[in-house]
Amino acid sequence: MVSPPLVAWMNPLPMELAPALRKRRSDLATAASGEVLDLGGWSDHLDSYQIGTDVGSVTMLDRLGDIRAGTSARDPGGLTRVDSDPEDLGELGYGPFDTIVSLIRTPLVADLNRFLKTLAGLLRKDGRLLFLEPVARAGRTGRLLAFGGRLGRAVGGLHLDWDLPAGIRALGLTITDLERFEVPTVSAPFRPFVEMKVRRPLSSPESSPS
Repeated sequence: MVSPPLVAWMNPLPMELAPALRKRRSDLATAASGEVLDLGGWSDHLDSYQIGTDVGSVTMLDRLGDIRAGTSARDPGGLTRVDSDPEDLGELGYGPFDTIVSLIRTPLVADLNRFLKTLAGLLRKDGRLLFLEPVARAGRTGRLLAFGGRLGRAVGGLHLDWDLPAGIRALGLTITDLERFEVPTVSAPFRPFVEMKVRRPLSSPESSPS
């Protein structure tokens, strides 16, 4: 899922993303509840988790060479760092989770469908997925920017052209909140973003979609 050799040497994400998305990352962390899985990479939102009130604990993936930006002065109590990919968490005894938070993780994902199925499999039946991710832009402009996405993949190993809402719907998951926006301070391929809250349909079984 991750390309450690290159990412370990450089952070291919624009530095401007850290301050531009700081509030949105913090707001998503505030919206989390129960047992939380944070997919890692970014850490300057950690103090926004309401641990001890709405949040019982936070498990954060902390992998060597992961792209990241922003730091937290201290880890909040109730945070457990795990050096693992999401696919291995079940075997390690982690999960299921009430909330899974994905902050700019899909650029590292080579197979979006597999990634989303893995997350659904780690989620409790009434749990939620919270996403803040780059996304493909529709229309002619999107086709032009797709070249930039392919260039980003060639240079930094990044996938910037996923249609995340379509991938979510293809698995039969329900998008309860969706906001598309742009980050004007970064280069064009990094500008289109989506913020989403996702849950299973009420009649869905707890096992991951097939």
